[in-house]
Amino acid sequence: MKNNLLFMMSAMMLASAMAPFVEAQSEHPWLDEQLAKQRYGIGWAKSPRHGPDTAQVVIVEFTDYECPYCAEQEPTMKKVLEAYPTEVLVVVKNLPLSSVHPNARHRALVAECMGLQGKFWQAHDRFFAGAPEQKVTEGADQGKLKACIARGGEGLVDADLAWAKRLGMASTPSFVIDGIRQGGMIPFGRFKLLIDAELAKKGTGTH
Repeated sequence: MKNNLLFMMSAMMLASAMAPFVEAQSEHPWLDEQLAKQRYGIGWAKSPRHGPDTAQVVIVEFTDYECPYCAEQEPTMKKVLEAYPTEVLVVVKNLPLSSVHPNARHRALVAECMGLQGKFWQAHDRFFAGAPEQKVTEGADQGKLKACIARGGEGLVDADLAWAKRLGMASTPSFVIDGIRQGGMIPFGRFKLLIDAELAKKGTGTH
């Protein structure tokens, strides 16, 4: 009995001593998983974006204007930009899932063509706010807009779809964060973990 008691006490002391080590090793398993992933290059020079082109961290978001999850993700993206105004660049690419969202490609073309008139973010924000198309395109040259949509824009939507296919993305929202692919919605806390890790790695500090 005495030996059993001594064994149990020794085991408890060992577990207590190991606890900080175990906790440190598994504190952010999601982050560890992301940082261990293969990284992919992606072109975004012609894509709409928020933030400075000199930002140290680039977040490319593939979105669908009929996707309710993409609309739910928008406040988080705005929060990221507010928290990292000089460190992060958010790039928007189109991934209209036409098989389930019949108007998604049309809306993507509307946003692209509105962008040619300097009104991309108006279209982007109003589509996600649930506004009707008449409100989305308010103030645009309607003749030029219709002609642009009819010819399929300037090819940006198709180019975005080609990137999504190349990266194996088939759901929205999807992201490429400093080359790391990530599917599904991401809460602000996880964005912060990954952004801070990338900034620390590049020697630019963390929040």
